[in-house]
Amino acid sequence: MYRVFLVDDEPFIMEGLAYLIDWERHGLQIVGKAADGAEALEALAGEPIDILITDIQMPHMNGLELIRSVRELQPDVKFIILSGYNDFEYVKEGVTLGIENYLLKPVNTEELIRTLTATVAKIEQSVYKEESIKRHLEIIRDNLLYRWVTAAIESEELRNRAELLGIRLGLPGYVAGIVKLLFDQEQAEVSSRAETIAAVRTYCQRTAQSYSTEQAVFADLEGDLVLLAGLGDVDADRTGFVRFMAELQAAIRERWGLPLLVTVGEASKGEASAHRSYRTAKRMQDYYVLAPHDGPLVYEAPALPAAAEPAAPLQAELAHFCKLLSAGKKDEALAWVGEAFARLRETEGLAPSDVQNTAMAVLAAAVHHANLMRQEHEGAIGDYKHLFSQVVKPQTMQELEELVERFVDRVLFASGVSEREYSPVIRQVLREIERRYGDELSLKTLSQTFHMNPVYLGQLFHKETGETFSDYVNKYRLAQAKALLVESNLKTSDISLRVGYTDTSYFYKQFRKYYGFSPTEYRNWSKLGDG
Repeated sequence: MYRVFLVDDEPFIMEGLAYLIDWERHGLQIVGKAADGAEALEALAGEPIDILITDIQMPHMNGLELIRSVRELQPDVKFIILSGYNDFEYVKEGVTLGIENYLLKPVNTEELIRTLTATVAKIEQSVYKEESIKRHLEIIRDNLLYRWVTAAIESEELRNRAELLGIRLGLPGYVAGIVKLLFDQEQAEVSSRAETIAAVRTYCQRTAQSYSTEQAVFADLEGDLVLLAGLGDVDADRTGFVRFMAELQAAIRERWGLPLLVTVGEASKGEASAHRSYRTAKRMQDYYVLAPHDGPLVYEAPALPAAAEPAAPLQAELAHFCKLLSAGKKDEALAWVGEAFARLRETEGLAPSDVQNTAMAVLAAAVHHANLMRQEHEGAIGDYKHLFSQVVKPQTMQELEELVERFVDRVLFASGVSEREYSPVIRQVLREIERRYGDELSLKTLSQTFHMNPVYLGQLFHKETGETFSDYVNKYRLAQAKALLVESNLKTSDISLRVGYTDTSYFYKQFRKYYGFSPTEYRNWSKLGDG
């Protein structure tokens, strides 16, 4: 809403304007009124506005004098004059002052509305142009700061463009802090993420300026928000910066309800080594899997030791795990996974790569077993590529362990189905369900594929599986949906479509029928269990 202020010494004129025009419909809001120029000027000293509508002849201060004074206070305000005097000198002076229109009383409502519409369009064009310039400068500045903290800019170029940085060069030291927002499934849309990142960035910029003028906030190529601070006293100021980042982390978590990872790099001496602070702050993100994360993860030289020896499972141990998979021993296989992660927790000098390598090795063994059992990549156990990308995302060791356990459980469930004794035609039907569960499936279409009577095929399916065809397909689709709710960033409506339900409300009804709770409730509970 653009803000309008009315000035006229005739009360009925102001009241008439207020009621004759649907201001809200035109994106406008009357924020104040005054009976003369002096009263208006006093009110506008603390009241930002966009449009001033004023009479000319008024006691104490006329409209033209008011326009001159308001322009000094608020240069971007647009002015519209309403006057009972058709005096060319008034019109000429108004034009000189840059008014939008000079309307004669009694006011023609349609003409005033046209003037207001044109004025709003001009304001919006000005705002868009200003925002466009601001965004362009922000991109240039982000690029410049990113090149600085990645040591990809020559010192001469950096100094030549110093005025764009927003932080002084030549300070004794610099320190980088990084804010990574950990979006959950409900905030997976790119547009939603971009809006949230922009809002958090603005908050960080405002908060950083209140903490110290020697700070710059920018986004790196991964979308992380980087706060680069100048240090006067390198050690003391870095300690204060760590406290500031802890307060910022708590404030963002409370304000947006988002989990986030905050890291602080080493204190680097001089502008030429600022990249060391950024690099160590990024490196600390890997330690999210190992360290408590209520506050920032702060770089300290002894905090990044190399493991004395590899902590990932040896080939002999993995071979035993594969035997458990082949034998379909679900409880023992899951217990093996738990023991592997328990050993990691007891390993001295554990590095993040050890945890990720263990998860990768176990998942690779499970994938190999799935391939041997001829489970489809997009069928019984989902998308492998998405699975492995999950491993390197910031998460706790407990969350990573649960990711591995869920996958092993799904592999064993699917292989258990495939190992049963079925006739050749039913095995083919089951493979078709695994491969095409997201499509429209019916006994009629499958019977045509296999050149069989649909009634007989349905009876044979029920005899061998113990379930009707529709019940089996429904349960299979819901099992895939359940996994996607936990492991993917898809919206519930998109998951419904992906697993074969075109009607989202029907999907919700079936999910609740089989599991006793809604998809949204299940997703929320799974988050609580991972936290």
